Amino acid sequence: GVIVDLHERLAASRSAHARDMRDLTVRELQVRFDVDAEQALRVRTAATALMRAACPDLDSEALRELAWACDLHEVGLMVSHHEHHRHGAYLVSNVDAAGFSQSQQRRIADLVLAQRGGLGKVDALLDQGAAAWMVLALRLAVIKCHTRNDIDAKALTLQRDGDQAHLRFSPAWAAGHPRTMHLLREEAATWQGRNSLKLALPA
Repeated sequence: GVIVDLHERLAASRSAHARDMRDLTVRELQVRFDVDAEQALRVRTAATALMRAACPDLDSEALRELAWACDLHEVGLMVSHHEHHRHGAYLVSNVDAAGFSQSQQRRIADLVLAQRGGLGKVDALLDQGAAAWMVLALRLAVIKCHTRNDIDAKALTLQRDGDQAHLRFSPAWAAGHPRTMHLLREEAATWQGRNSLKLALPA
C-alpha cells in the first residue's frame, strides 16, 4: 500500500494529467455513500478559494486534503442526518481507501469531523500548523453553501493577519442573506477563546 501510494503521488507530480489513485478512491466513495456530488463541489470550490486567499503558501498536498474532505464531508448522511459529521468521520477513518496512507486518511477524517459543532473535539488537529485554517475554510464553505443552491464564489473572502481571520463581504450581500449571516455570527463566536486563530466579521 505504501509503495502504491508513493508511486501514484510521484506520477501525479510529474504530470498534470497523471491519474492519482486517491482521486479515483474519493469518487468511488462518493458513489458508494450516495454523496450529493454537486453540493460537494460547491463546498470544495468555496473552501479551496477561501484557503488560497488566506494561506497562499499552503503546500499543494494539504490543499488536496482539504478538497478531499469537502468531497466526502457528507458521507455520514448515509447513516443519519443527526450528527452526520461524526458518522462521516468514522466512515472516512475506517473505510478501505486505496492510495491513502493511514495518517492522511485520519487527517481527512478529522476535517470531516470538524466541519460543524464545537471545536474541542479536534483540539489536536487545530494545533497542527495550517490545519486550523483548513478547518475554518471548510466550516465557512459549509455555511456559505447551506442553501444547496449555486453561490457567488466572490461573495465571501478571507484575509489572514497573523492568527486573525478577517471575513469580508458587502453590506448588500449580508442584507440579502440573513440566515447565512446568523450562521456566520455563530461561527465567529465559536472561534472566540481559541488559541489557534480568531474569526472577525466586518463591523
